[in-house]
Amino acid sequence: MSFVRRIPQDKYDIYDNEDVHARLHFFKNLQTITNAIHSTSNIEQIMLDLSQSICELFDCERLTLYSVNYKKNAIESKVKTGLTSFKDFALPISEKSIAGFVAMTKQTVNIVNVYDENELRKHSPKLEFLRRVDQRTGFRTKHMLVGPLIHEQSNELLGVLQLINNRNDCQFPPLLEEGFKYLRNTLAVAFAQRLMSPQVIHTKFDSLIKNSALSIPELGLAARAARRKGVDVEDILIDEFEVSPADIGASLAAFFECPYQPYQQDRQRPDALRNFKRAYVEDHHWIILEENADSLVIMTTDPERVMASRIVHSLFPIAKIQYCVTTQREFRQTIDQFFGDMDSNVTPIETASRDPIDSVSAAEGALMVQVRETIQDAFAKNHPEFQIDVRSREDKTVSRMHKDGSVQRISGQVIVDFHVDFLDTGMNTAA
Repeated sequence: MSFVRRIPQDKYDIYDNEDVHARLHFFKNLQTITNAIHSTSNIEQIMLDLSQSICELFDCERLTLYSVNYKKNAIESKVKTGLTSFKDFALPISEKSIAGFVAMTKQTVNIVNVYDENELRKHSPKLEFLRRVDQRTGFRTKHMLVGPLIHEQSNELLGVLQLINNRNDCQFPPLLEEGFKYLRNTLAVAFAQRLMSPQVIHTKFDSLIKNSALSIPELGLAARAARRKGVDVEDILIDEFEVSPADIGASLAAFFECPYQPYQQDRQRPDALRNFKRAYVEDHHWIILEENADSLVIMTTDPERVMASRIVHSLFPIAKIQYCVTTQREFRQTIDQFFGDMDSNVTPIETASRDPIDSVSAAEGALMVQVRETIQDAFAKNHPEFQIDVRSREDKTVSRMHKDGSVQRISGQVIVDFHVDFLDTGMNTAA
């Protein structure tokens, strides 16, 4: 999503001269972005969608949006561009990092060179730049424009917005500082409204109650019956409360904000599934439903979890991904339709040449005890980081498994990689 129309590269000279046309152009584009933020309750998603446009408008290479954690002692990344990690990371509210310092002091900083200790000391004698991220990624941070998100009435800290590296290799100029303040004020209002607004939708079945297909006591009975019988609550709703899969699907669609896809008997197995095993699909709860020239339609029972893991995007980096949700029962029916009993008669040759995706899933289970022991030992010895690699000579693909269970497919050999980092304060982050 891009709202920004580019203007000449010498625009900073224009900005510094307070050119009226440049100001109007800049704030017109900024208004389009802030209008989009005001029109949604999903701040993290809209900021992720707008991140490229914001970077273009402010001529920066990267941005990070943090929110304050529930303990009020750290800020957690919610949107970040340029990093390969998909896990949120936390920074203590302290002078151990620039973003943490901004959160602590509620002051905006505009830094020319984050590696210049003399410049950092102008803001605070104890201020540090967290160099570990640059060292691990190979990216070189230089300029930073970082400011707090403050609740207008209570003056409470809600988050921090950070812009990294001016593409013109200079300090962020005054006009961008002005626009940066306007953007932060907009985000602060959006954060505050989200905190104050009552959450109408609490579960993925709330639309059933709203549409009178189910009562609140009935939902409670169904949940208890599902726990007692060890089955999914959707099966109880269908079999014992006579709720149709279509009604459940409509409720799921409302909850996850994506289309509902029912089971269809005449559906053909996509060619893109040829390298997938049934066990992998059942374990990860997503399946390729349709394959087009440059896009894929993914059916899943939990779109949020699959999108957050970034597995699909890692496996198909150039494809446009469209997600749809379905019920647990219809997902199982679709698996039966596409795979049948194909995996039950796997020959030794087929087993030896299993696809790397399936091999990673099997390796994870087989090595779980060893992984757990290694992790416990590393924690006990306070190792700053560690990894566990599983390589297979036969396979030609590398799959990097992150701590959250996501798998990144690269090239070469199969690698199951667990990696943990610790900040100086003892708070941990996952790479």
